[in-house]
Amino acid sequence: MAESLSLDREPCIVLSVVPYNDGRRVVRVLGETLGAVALWVTEGRGKNRQVGKWHPGAMLELRGVSRKGSEGLVRFKEARRTHIPVTIFQDVRRSAVAFFLCELVGKLFPEETAHPEVYTLFQNALMRVEEEQQVGWIHAEFMGQLIALMGLAPAHPTSVGADVLDLQSGEWKHAMGTAEDHLPPPLSQWFVDLTGETGRQFTASFSDRKELIKGQIRYLGHQLGGLREIKSYEVLEQVFD
Repeated sequence: MAESLSLDREPCIVLSVVPYNDGRRVVRVLGETLGAVALWVTEGRGKNRQVGKWHPGAMLELRGVSRKGSEGLVRFKEARRTHIPVTIFQDVRRSAVAFFLCELVGKLFPEETAHPEVYTLFQNALMRVEEEQQVGWIHAEFMGQLIALMGLAPAHPTSVGADVLDLQSGEWKHAMGTAEDHLPPPLSQWFVDLTGETGRQFTASFSDRKELIKGQIRYLGHQLGGLREIKSYEVLEQVFD
């Protein structure tokens, strides 16, 4: 049985929205202290109808958060925006990056597992999507930082000539195995660069960037014991093609 909870305030970011019935939705959010939880959201009627704030990537503050032990979904008294996005809705590329980030985070973390550092990293990435002029690398840089934050970053190679990264084990090899689970140079070095403090100091073609990002997704899946398909990824690559 789910534990009861009661919080005065909880910052959160919307991950997904699923219509239920009769003006209600099930909204999954990442809370700063709660982790991923599902909310009952009533849209309201007439002038009181509020749907605009409930979209993936929305940054909100929930007030009067509660759940009785016998209930599965979290309820709240009020939800206030802490940031109103503008450019994300005006640019299909920004929207695609934001939706990808939300789906990725939503599928990576189990329910009610608090990750305050991940929350901050996620929030900063979404603000970059809103504010920066070029957004084509934000999702790759986010995944690199996330891999490092979770303690999953591979060590630098120590053997001369071992420059192929095994995405399953995180180890370095001298020769390619299956293309699905190995990342060749220079993509392997770029992968490590994105997990470091200096970040991206390289340029890459569209095709190389695509393979690098696919490698990051596969790596996260292997290291975390499986990752469901990120459906928004193909849309993301199409808008940057």
